[in-house]
Amino acid sequence: MLAAVRAPAVPVRLRAIDVALGLALAAGAALLSVQAGWMGATGAATTALVVAALVAPALARIDLADRRLPNVLTVPLLGVALACAGVGAVLGAWMGGVVALAVAVMLGAMWWLGGMGAGDLKLGAGLALATAPLEWWLPLAGIACAFVLGGAVGLVATVRGAESVPFGPWLLAGTGVSAVLAAV
Repeated sequence: MLAAVRAPAVPVRLRAIDVALGLALAAGAALLSVQAGWMGATGAATTALVVAALVAPALARIDLADRRLPNVLTVPLLGVALACAGVGAVLGAWMGGVVALAVAVMLGAMWWLGGMGAGDLKLGAGLALATAPLEWWLPLAGIACAFVLGGAVGLVATVRGAESVPFGPWLLAGTGVSAVLAAV
């Protein structure tokens, strides 16, 4: 019954600009990690941040154009981030994992209440888990920055007559800003 209601999946078509920007962002994330000296438990986050940087341009473009965040990009990011947060927790950065899980529960509640889409939930949880091994407060800072950026854009869009704005680009931007601030 549910399968009959669901719309068929639209194939994800990556563009050359998605790949080029993704590679540039991934290189930047790796360099940022080296510059910040993230080793040990925090080094687990480098892998997740590089994966997030690789898919960020495609996710932002697709969410802005189609108002969706495809599972083919969000689910692998969530899986890698969960594994990296687990490694970080085993190596001593467990508090960040707890905070990231709390952020994921909060996003889940917002999804359940209709405040965001399932793609936003998966992306937000993945980004919170990706930053969890770095600093315990970083998943909170990333989501707070995303809400400030998205809220500002949403306010302007509402004044201009839009009913909603995609949240994925602001989740990505908020996490990126927070990670850079944590590294300096």
